[in-house]
Amino acid sequence: MPSQPAYFKSLYPVAESQDGFFTTKQALDAGYSNRLQTYHVQNGDWIREARGIFRLDCFPPSAKPDLMVWYLWSCNRQGKAQGVFSHETALSIYSLSSWNSPKIHVTVPTAFQRMVMPEVIQLHRQQLRPGDVTSKYGVAVTKPLKTIADLLVEGVVPRKYLIEAVAAALEQKLILPSEIAKSKLTANEKKLVEVIIRVALKRSTPKSMPMA
Repeated sequence: MPSQPAYFKSLYPVAESQDGFFTTKQALDAGYSNRLQTYHVQNGDWIREARGIFRLDCFPPSAKPDLMVWYLWSCNRQGKAQGVFSHETALSIYSLSSWNSPKIHVTVPTAFQRMVMPEVIQLHRQQLRPGDVTSKYGVAVTKPLKTIADLLVEGVVPRKYLIEAVAAALEQKLILPSEIAKSKLTANEKKLVEVIIRVALKRSTPKSMPMA
């Protein structure tokens, strides 16, 4: 049997870039057969986090472990992640609002398919543009402007929480009013975003102090 250290040297850089997580395919590519994978799980070297997704026991816990697990869950047969965290989940990742959703919201390509859909996952099918996506905590996330636009179009999150989110995003300069015109948002999305920004700016502007 080939030595484990040679396999480990191939697997560790992959796991390191993913907060210690890796997929069955990535382990196979590194040289670990299915039998060896079972052995390392039973031996406690690997922690099975989800179907086909493991974590190295020797790796320190990550700040947002669920994000990487579900990001890897979205990988296609070539091992490329297809999911982008969006909507309410993206709002939470940026810490822009006190609104919480029990679901993990992931935007995937329209052709994305899975035989079994975990109850915790809420899929949104949309062909995102490169300019709509950024990276945070090592995973793909819709940018704040796109996140707000998606939530406005969806119309599920109460308006007061979206105003709260926009005000926070403006304050942190995660959204600049000037970028709306340059964005690739649809005309309807731009209109909705412009309205909510005006409301957020109006509410965040201090009232004039009365004259003495």
